[in-house]
Amino acid sequence: MTEPADSLGILEFPDPRLRLRSAPVTEFDSALTGLTDRLLETLYATKSIGFSAPQIDHQQEVLVLDLSEDQSDPQIYVNPQIMSKGAWGIVEERCVSVPGLVGNVFRATRVRVRAQDQHGTAFERNLSGMHAVCLQHEMDHLAGKLLVDRVSIFKRLRIRARARAKAKMVEAESENHPVAAE
Repeated sequence: MTEPADSLGILEFPDPRLRLRSAPVTEFDSALTGLTDRLLETLYATKSIGFSAPQIDHQQEVLVLDLSEDQSDPQIYVNPQIMSKGAWGIVEERCVSVPGLVGNVFRATRVRVRAQDQHGTAFERNLSGMHAVCLQHEMDHLAGKLLVDRVSIFKRLRIRARARAKAKMVEAESENHPVAAE
């Protein structure tokens, strides 16, 4: 069973922090290792295949992927840059930061990426299929873009209406249960 997003500190749409552009990583230290460990833990707790630092309120260019069935292929991308794209297609995506939304998105299904690992060692990789799609989805988070920005206008309006209704419920709940002053 997956843990609820709020217990893991995952930001959810329409939280404005998800719209912030991430900064490149310049220090490859124990703090970065701690961040990548937390990202992988969150990835596995949510049974996801990709996760990025902005989703847990760290505006740094860090993302992790693991598309294996048994959590045996963790991949860490620091400061990723897509060098080339090809083989475009429509793919179905979802995102824990936009719960309830499943959308068809036009993406490249082959990419060449340049990045660094958590120690600062640079590498380049060719990714295809779901690996390529997942990398692009997570890189969108680094740029402050969300799945809701890539789906049809009708789905966008529906998810925004749902988010407004949820925000009103939370606001009404907090008005009915004021926090005691200390």
